[in-house]
Amino acid sequence: MVSLLIAVVVMAIVFDYINGFHDAANAIATVVSTGVLPIRTAVFLAGILNFIGAVTGTAVAKTIATGFADPAIVTQAVVLSALIGASVWNIITWWFGIPSSSSHALVGGLAGAVVAHAGLGAFKWAALLQKVLVPLVSSPTIGFVLAFFIMVGLVWIARGHWQQPVLLVLGAVVVGLLIWAVWNGPALGAALAKSTVETKILFGLCVAFLIAVPVLYGARPSIVHSHSRKLQLLSAAMMAFGHGSNDAQKSMGIITLALVAFVTTGHAQPDWMPSWVMPADADHVPTWVIISCALAIALGTAAGGTRIIKTMGTKIIRITPIQGFAAETAGALTILGASHLGIPVSTTHVINAAIMGVGASRRVSAVRWGVAGNILIAWVVTLPFSAGLAWLAMKTLTFLGA
Repeated sequence: MVSLLIAVVVMAIVFDYINGFHDAANAIATVVSTGVLPIRTAVFLAGILNFIGAVTGTAVAKTIATGFADPAIVTQAVVLSALIGASVWNIITWWFGIPSSSSHALVGGLAGAVVAHAGLGAFKWAALLQKVLVPLVSSPTIGFVLAFFIMVGLVWIARGHWQQPVLLVLGAVVVGLLIWAVWNGPALGAALAKSTVETKILFGLCVAFLIAVPVLYGARPSIVHSHSRKLQLLSAAMMAFGHGSNDAQKSMGIITLALVAFVTTGHAQPDWMPSWVMPADADHVPTWVIISCALAIALGTAAGGTRIIKTMGTKIIRITPIQGFAAETAGALTILGASHLGIPVSTTHVINAAIMGVGASRRVSAVRWGVAGNILIAWVVTLPFSAGLAWLAMKTLTFLGA
């Protein structure tokens, strides 16, 4: 049984690696397509930021470990089957350049494996509705709407369309905020020091946006283009950080689930295994799991190819630097908020919706809705297809006596 547990851990790390190169486009598609960074530089930096984002929290990991199935009824074969189903689906969609969701593939795989092992009632379908299906609709919608309005605001700023009274009000607000920040400097500093990393980054993005207003207002197109390229470096970095903070934690959660299931099903920890390997419970993710998964997704991202980057960066709309900044900012805000709340959203869905949002802000016809429709179909079929693959894997392992 220990050998099967080791196989599960190895497969989870492999899935995390596949997740990295499958979802590399989420963070860097726009920054590569606009020519701000060459692809190899972009994936290298994205890999580093994926690692940093992955080690900042475990809220999503806890949701995966405890939210969808009781560890007491989960076996190592169940977890292995879930990973096989999710990994096979990821490879299929990566090969065809379809930006599907690794998150939903993993949850779908877990559902199919649990049902194959213990029946329909063993899986927590209410959690699937609250933690997956509702975010499946809401997170892309939020990304789309945020990107649309950020893009509209940036265009108004760049074209100098904001009237003088609006600028005076905005200036007064900024000055007021600066005075308040200086007056409450010690308290504000203490609050930020105690806040989560996601909160600090959101604060930084808001400050960066306020700085961008006077720089871009009424500027010549060449100036707007130049500054947008610099801003896109920031937004792409935050997108890569957000991807690591959400996606890497899913593999952390599945490994933690396997470790807890090993103990709760009555298996004793081998004498040769250090005590720190096993978690105290499903709410405690071991440090070695965090580091291993962070490294796996970082290395996978650094190995990411061009198939999905091409789909996201050029086939939906032709991205410009200012559009890339708007899309990545909206995507990062949405994903970081979800990571803070422990919701395993699809970073793929969010950034694709954000790209559609910036395209729609220009004109509805700017978005190639045929390509977008194919992506939406992939979103819908990911859960049932990965569940079916995991169900088949579980039945095969059961037949083989695993």
